[in-house]
Amino acid sequence: MRCFLLSLITAGALFAQPKFPANPRELVRRSIRNGERTWRESRGYYCVKRDMDRQFDSSGHPRSTDIDVYDIIPLGHGASYQELIEHDNEPIPPDQKYKEENELRRLQAETPAQKERRFQKLESDRSYLKEVADAFDFRIKGEENLPTGRAWVVEATPRPGYQAKSRYAHMFPYMRGTLWIDEKDVQWVKADAVAMNTVAFGFFIARLAKGSHIVIEQMKLPDGSWVPKRIEAKASARVFLFFNHNFEEDITYSDYRKAGPLAASK
Repeated sequence: MRCFLLSLITAGALFAQPKFPANPRELVRRSIRNGERTWRESRGYYCVKRDMDRQFDSSGHPRSTDIDVYDIIPLGHGASYQELIEHDNEPIPPDQKYKEENELRRLQAETPAQKERRFQKLESDRSYLKEVADAFDFRIKGEENLPTGRAWVVEATPRPGYQAKSRYAHMFPYMRGTLWIDEKDVQWVKADAVAMNTVAFGFFIARLAKGSHIVIEQMKLPDGSWVPKRIEAKASARVFLFFNHNFEEDITYSDYRKAGPLAASK
């Protein structure tokens, strides 16, 4: 009887264990494809962006804090404009507001081809994300219940022998992180990455110090669309080998509203 009960308990425990995806790399690759598609779709939404930038001296003491608030305005063909509306919790002065509105009108008057070229430049700058699936080895650590639903928790460590193809992908061998991938929509709900060593972006351009940390979050709107929610970065960088830049930046996105057909097609 004791052996029979033990067999039942063991079988029940095995049955209760979650069935993880057999190929974590393919899971990540699929999540990147889905993420690029929904990122393009998110360019058709109005939203509010709040950017808090804290600067620190070399001893780690606070030096300054700037808070800027922008209206993100879709222009069609993937293009958008960030119109500054507040600085340090105060409306921007009339002369600056006039400049912002003039710039918005200029961009709205661009031809579809001009807007598409600007969007393609932005896509090119993001091309390094397509290398993530090849740049790391992945291990599914478990599952987690998030406000967006159940997510796989995926550990990412540098893949030996990986050769970067794009400029910003050169940082991947120096990074490790964790991904939270929504099980239903296969979207990144959250990505948490840290620099294990100093990352150089060209000898005379910039260096990102060991320990620099970035967290990226997405949220799901009531209509089912996935959009940016938050970017949090804590970093120490040296620019042009002379200027040490210690900062914390917290960017949040809110008040999403889908653009009408006219705005989306302009």
